[in-house]
Amino acid sequence: MTVSRKECLSRLDYYYRAIDTTIISRQNPASGLIPASVAITTHGNYTDAWVRDNVYSIYAVFGLALAYRRVDDDSGRQYELEHSVIKLMRGLLFAMMRQAPKVEQFKKTQSLEHSLHAKYDTNTGDTVVGDFEWGHLQIDATSIFLLALAEMTTSGLQIIYTLDEVDFVQNLVFYIENAYRTPDYGIWERGNKINHGQPELNSSSIGMAVAALQCINGVNLFGARGGASSVIHALPDELTRNSTTLHSFLPRESNSKEIDAALLSVIGFPAFAVSDPKLVRETRNEIITKLGGKYGCKRFLRDGHQNALEDVTRLHYVPHELQMFEDVESEWPLFFTYLILEGLFNGDHDQVDEYRNKLAPLIVHSSSMDDFAQFLSEPTSPIHTHAPNTPFSGSGGACTPGGTPVRRLSFSPTSSPAEMSGHRREGLELIPELYFVPKDLIDAEKANPHSQPRVANDNVPLVWANSLFFLGGMIHDNLLSPAEIDPLGRRFNPLGKDYRDTVVQIVLLAENEQLQNTLSMFGLETQTLKQIAPTYTVLPPDALKEVYAGLGMNSKLKLTGRPKRPIGSLGTSRLYRVQGELYAFTPHFMDNDEFYLNSDADHLISAFESEVAFVQKNWFYPGRPTMTVLLTNDMLGGLTRHQHWNASNNESSRKNLLNHFMNLRSGKCGGVRIRLGRLAELVNTSNIESLDFLINKSDLDWETILRVANAARYRSSSQRKLGYNERMTQASTPAGLKTPGLKTPKKRSMSFHGKYALTPKPEEEQDSYFSAVTDALKKLSANAPEDKFKLKSHEDSASSGTPVRKSDGQPEWKATEKVAEKAGFVGQVTPDGSSPLSEVNLIPKADNRSDSPTTDMLNLTLGDPSQFDQAIENLINSVNLYDQVDLLQYLVSCQPLSFTIENLDSTIKELLQEVYYKAVRLQYWSIVRQSAGLLQKVVPSLTINVTDLVIRQKQVTIGSGKDEYFISMPVGPEVLSRMIEEHCSGDDVREGSLVQEIIIYMGSFIRNHPEIFEGILRLRTHHIIIALREEISVMNNCNEEEAVEYLMQLSPFELQSLLRTILSGPTLSINDTNVLVRDQPGGRLMLSSINGRVRVLPSGSSPDQVSEDKRAMREMSLPIPLSATACSTNPTEVHIKAQSGGFLSGNFAQIELNGNALSSGNRGLNLCVIDPVEKIILERVGFDTHISEDESEDLAKFIEWVDTGMVVIAVAKDDFTEHLTASARTAIESLGSATIQNVRYRDSFALIGIKGADKGTATEAHKGANDGPTDAIEKVVQLSNVSEEDKEVTAATVASCVPNSAGRWLRRRRNDGALNRMPTDFYPKTWKILERAQGLRINDHVLPREPTVLEKTAEEFNFALMVEHFLRWIADPAERQVAVETLTVISKIQDRNPEMKIMDHDINITQIMNQAVENFWIKWTEKNKDNWENSKLFSGDFGVDSNRQLARKLFFDLPQQDGSESTFSYLASSVLKNLPFELDFVEDALK
Repeated sequence: MTVSRKECLSRLDYYYRAIDTTIISRQNPASGLIPASVAITTHGNYTDAWVRDNVYSIYAVFGLALAYRRVDDDSGRQYELEHSVIKLMRGLLFAMMRQAPKVEQFKKTQSLEHSLHAKYDTNTGDTVVGDFEWGHLQIDATSIFLLALAEMTTSGLQIIYTLDEVDFVQNLVFYIENAYRTPDYGIWERGNKINHGQPELNSSSIGMAVAALQCINGVNLFGARGGASSVIHALPDELTRNSTTLHSFLPRESNSKEIDAALLSVIGFPAFAVSDPKLVRETRNEIITKLGGKYGCKRFLRDGHQNALEDVTRLHYVPHELQMFEDVESEWPLFFTYLILEGLFNGDHDQVDEYRNKLAPLIVHSSSMDDFAQFLSEPTSPIHTHAPNTPFSGSGGACTPGGTPVRRLSFSPTSSPAEMSGHRREGLELIPELYFVPKDLIDAEKANPHSQPRVANDNVPLVWANSLFFLGGMIHDNLLSPAEIDPLGRRFNPLGKDYRDTVVQIVLLAENEQLQNTLSMFGLETQTLKQIAPTYTVLPPDALKEVYAGLGMNSKLKLTGRPKRPIGSLGTSRLYRVQGELYAFTPHFMDNDEFYLNSDADHLISAFESEVAFVQKNWFYPGRPTMTVLLTNDMLGGLTRHQHWNASNNESSRKNLLNHFMNLRSGKCGGVRIRLGRLAELVNTSNIESLDFLINKSDLDWETILRVANAARYRSSSQRKLGYNERMTQASTPAGLKTPGLKTPKKRSMSFHGKYALTPKPEEEQDSYFSAVTDALKKLSANAPEDKFKLKSHEDSASSGTPVRKSDGQPEWKATEKVAEKAGFVGQVTPDGSSPLSEVNLIPKADNRSDSPTTDMLNLTLGDPSQFDQAIENLINSVNLYDQVDLLQYLVSCQPLSFTIENLDSTIKELLQEVYYKAVRLQYWSIVRQSAGLLQKVVPSLTINVTDLVIRQKQVTIGSGKDEYFISMPVGPEVLSRMIEEHCSGDDVREGSLVQEIIIYMGSFIRNHPEIFEGILRLRTHHIIIALREEISVMNNCNEEEAVEYLMQLSPFELQSLLRTILSGPTLSINDTNVLVRDQPGGRLMLSSINGRVRVLPSGSSPDQVSEDKRAMREMSLPIPLSATACSTNPTEVHIKAQSGGFLSGNFAQIELNGNALSSGNRGLNLCVIDPVEKIILERVGFDTHISEDESEDLAKFIEWVDTGMVVIAVAKDDFTEHLTASARTAIESLGSATIQNVRYRDSFALIGIKGADKGTATEAHKGANDGPTDAIEKVVQLSNVSEEDKEVTAATVASCVPNSAGRWLRRRRNDGALNRMPTDFYPKTWKILERAQGLRINDHVLPREPTVLEKTAEEFNFALMVEHFLRWIADPAERQVAVETLTVISKIQDRNPEMKIMDHDINITQIMNQAVENFWIKWTEKNKDNWENSKLFSGDFGVDSNRQLARKLFFDLPQQDGSESTFSYLASSVLKNLPFELDFVEDALK
């Protein structure tokens, strides 16, 4: 519809008079600020100027100026309105600039005392209350200022005049960029809803910060006439963390507020901060459903502000009184204006009409107010009678943050929607602040919500609301378009975007020409740093950190610029230009020189793939991300040496790493599309950021920073620390030569038990080892004429073995006993009954070597210096790394690290560093972790990973018991380091290192696979270590002490993979990733995924040794997985299904046993061996025969090792023929294959055969590389059947007599219990249970109904934390998970039987569980009584009390829901029997 210019000007004139009367007339002529209100109430003086209120109030003026600009106004109103906006924005800027020292401090501390003030004197812009007399820290207020500044500047307003002001605005960006980790008081100035002065993380604050950072980034504050120095920068990693936090929080507002109507400003105008349209809808619906009403929306549930029941004599609430505000909270028309604006910006006309109609009856017309004139005539200068000692209200916000009604308006809202549009009543349309329920109608409103009339308070108009109302009116009347008020296009953010399959560009550089030539032999083209110079310069990420420290630096304002925090992967994936020169920066995660993780090549590969996926997922800049990777000799050294079957661990790891980088040529990296190329080729498609702001920074010598960093990079090859880029593990403790005459120090009784002090395994090439580490140890002896080690070199025996210990502490050696005897000792654990300490003795046996020295045994106790000198003497003579680190630990317990040992001319710290470097090089991870713990090493990126966890609402705990510390918000590196030192400094010094690794891995998981953390609130590192220990204990069939040693000896990547298995939740038993590592030359250690065991496949041993090892392996084998409907562990057949897809045919390998998918994701040939007689999976292993002939020889030896008659399943993935030798093909023929000789490069191949079968008898499928995947081949194998009566009933076989899940549910419950994983909606359901009971009881511990449900709402995060804390009184993780199931069962009974009532008694969860276990035991002992009567396991006593541990274990392995034989069935029966349910039909009938 065309509107004439005259009519348009007429309507603009109406808005001009309305806005001038309600907003501009209040603007102070000197400062340009607008008072929040003219009221002085019991909550304080509200004639001051709030930052937030001023920005929202001026938005209508800004919109009207743009509307006049559109009609090319010549009356001067456009200029007048624009400069009213400029004056207010500059007034706020000046007020904040006076607090520049606070901004500088806040960047470093994020503390309340250093926050910008939330309000200022309207007349002067000065502060009006003290730092602690108000809830000043309001991130959203500063953010809305920056957001408005960016939009207004982009629209053409000149608000910033000088570079000093630009620098201050840049520092405001630094002020808010940590919003994701900064608890504040939020939009309502109260923090926690109880209003006791406790700030909390608020989604509304984080969301506004996200919008501000996105808007202000790249904006030139001088407009079109500005240069590089006036451009504002927001770093992408900080922006991503804020956005991630916001999306993980929503729709929740904070820990104490499950939902808040303020989030309408985040999902809609002005922020539009949420990019997920589904989450936008969910949040909006939550607000409307839970907070919506006829008169507006409640701010949040149980909001007592300006409620008739509120006690106005105090500013805080008593927890139990919050429930009395339920259903009678005040409703704010303000939020209808947000919904109208959101509809206008999104083009949702139905939403606009709906809320305009709802708002119409709430509008007050100035003609109906007798005293409206006084609101216009009140002076704008404040009353200078502030109460300096009045604590902040925190109960307000809006235009009168905390104001209370002193009278009621003498009108009722009767306007109709028609009166809003078209014909308007005389006077101005005004929006009240809120509508409240009169006291005499409260009871009726509670009985029937939304039934009673409400009245407006006296704060009319709420200028903030009126401003948004006028803005919406102008857009609705077509006087203004959304594009004009939103020049940056924020409104398009929530509309949803197509998935961007971003291609990540990767540049590989070689450290020097020698490495470049070696890599080219393998077909990997690279360039050296010198070859790309001088056109491009590659620097470490710390150089970028130093450069950005100059951003915003200003000596006049005493601002230092950006804090020197590490730059993340998104920041280093951009190229940077300074004065025409291009700079690239290597990623931070690959420049980690302070911790040992990157010395494990498999972990480095995993980290690389994780970061590539993270960059691809979060890239939002123009152009492609470009990752520059510098390959070094330390990382890939020794590539030219021939790889033998018994190659060293380090060579194998280098081969793996090289293979990874070679695979990048395929264009994929962990499923992410990549492009590999030279830097010059990729520049044109890269994102290039300008750093030209450095040019005018006289305070920053940026050229020196870059020059020094570049020089350091070229020197790095000769100064690189040893062993930071190598891999593979000693998963079993190696055996070697023993240091003569030593008992290792006594250790306190460890939470996870002690460690075996055995010797490392042999190193094949000691000469290469010393040549590789000489330069790396220069720092240890800077003044020495020749660099060398101070301690004796390590001496190895010929082989290694794994100790296995009995529970009574006596040594028992299986396949490794002879190895230990050769080494000259056996291990024995001897408890010290006189103290809580335990002692690990190394008892030498008779040594026949003539050169073996003999010395008296040492008994060392930590902290006892009586044998300090003797320990030093033993250290000097020690030839064993394990002994050396133990002795050094004893020395550290007696003297500080700086203590100098004169005989060695070194400090204890230098000797520890030597042992640390040696252990890293030799890949002895237990020693690495122990020495790292003694050196108190902290991984630099630990803070980042903790942050990534807590911003996604996962609390992290460090320590255990009374020393457990909860981390609920990001902490600085110094605090975190001290925390680990204090809370992980118990009996096992390795725990601190292990905890850091776990946090690093969980941070990586949650960035790329957040779904595996669903249902988990707290990540207790101590409990996770216990879960890892239990998993290994099941795998190895070993005790806790041995399991800890296996755990400590895992490589970082193996530990990461095992942790991933633990976190896998419902898919724990079928979809885990195998961990394959070298244990010894020709041997493999497998962490399997079904019901995993750890086992070693030997080679090169004697026939007797092989036979003994096979028997030991069968004891540690896996049961064949049952079908989903199986209820017995004695299957008679196994249904095998296999399918293969080569590289061009889907690139997959699948094996299924009884419908259970086994992970077979390795490139090459994946094998699974089944023993049909024992009904076990004997082995699962993969051979990458694509990469080398060594793997083919391994494959041939493995098949030779398999016994005749074993069922072997083989499936190929990618390719397995590139280096498949003739002997390997012959070995595969021994499985019955007839087609293996015809398989070619990247063909698809699958086989189900039997070892020793005739050629052609196997079930197999083969297709060419371009012919697609093979058909799925299937075979049913009959298993040996032994009758139940013939079986002896033992602790191992008793499970077959009762319903069970072959250990899968017990395993899952243990892991989920350790992780405290809860089902969906568990906490709201528990709240409803607690609401109808006196409390919940676990033994002597009670979670009471009052004040819990009176203070906290059902979906409040604080309630969830309280329940999670309550459940920790159950120590057994599996039992804790059954307690969760118990509460779930009670909830289901309530839902299905609403007439049932729980009496006012505690619900005894322990009693219900015990009754269910007892019922289960009685039922099945009765059924099996005849078979069990003669069993030694029971000795005729089948009572539940005598067999409670066994009964619990069997019960905990029942399926959760599977007919009558499930935990739910038994728990439901126990619930109905133990709880006092009543069916009160009489009372129901009377209602």
